[in-house]
Amino acid sequence: MNDLAESRRQEMKLHEEMETIAYEIWEKSGRVHGRDLEHWFEAERIVKERYVMETREMKKPQEKTKTGKSGKKDVKNQKRKKSEEL
Repeated sequence: MNDLAESRRQEMKLHEEMETIAYEIWEKSGRVHGRDLEHWFEAERIVKERYVMETREMKKPQEKTKTGKSGKKDVKNQKRKKSEEL
């Protein structure tokens, strides 16, 4: 899939999510008509906030271990330390 098509697909997904949330807000507020823009802007804010949080989570570096490697701990060093202690 090319970049343009992927971008368009993501845009549609976000729009659908905003529609769903705006509708939920409308229902929770008693289905009062005439506040559609207010509900839409609130939904837009919620979706953007989620997107920012997800992006931050994805960009967080993995915690480094004592060996300086990301992810897995150095098993050999741990075994060696245990055998030296015995």
